[in-house]
Amino acid sequence: MPFARRTAAPALAAALTGLAVFAAPTAAGAAPRPGPETPSALLLTVDAGGGDVRATVLVCGPAGGLHPDPATACRLVARVDGHLDALEVQPGPCTREYAPVTARAVGFWQGRPVTYTRTFDNGCHLRRGTDVLFDF
Repeated sequence: MPFARRTAAPALAAALTGLAVFAAPTAAGAAPRPGPETPSALLLTVDAGGGDVRATVLVCGPAGGLHPDPATACRLVARVDGHLDALEVQPGPCTREYAPVTARAVGFWQGRPVTYTRTFDNGCHLRRGTDVLFDF
């Protein structure tokens, strides 16, 4: 396994932990006010099986991180207010090939914890079901 792959997940997890500090309650006990300026961070992974795992970090408020299209991905997550199970499926054809891929997200959205895991029949179904969020 290449060095970059072995170190990517721990490095992304450390970055997400550091960003979680911004989403944690303040010393006075008051939670940050949700809104476009509240930092939100998600660790996104796609597991195609056989050791083929990709990962990235999406930061929103402002949009950034390692995601290739953070602005679009942040708008997508904002549309469902961090509830990734509510993502709408894009219409369009996909092959009937069974090559399962599992998408996972963990982190914070507007100060609330987010956990998401879903297995799709293939990469096309992943793209149709999550748009650009897991397209990295």
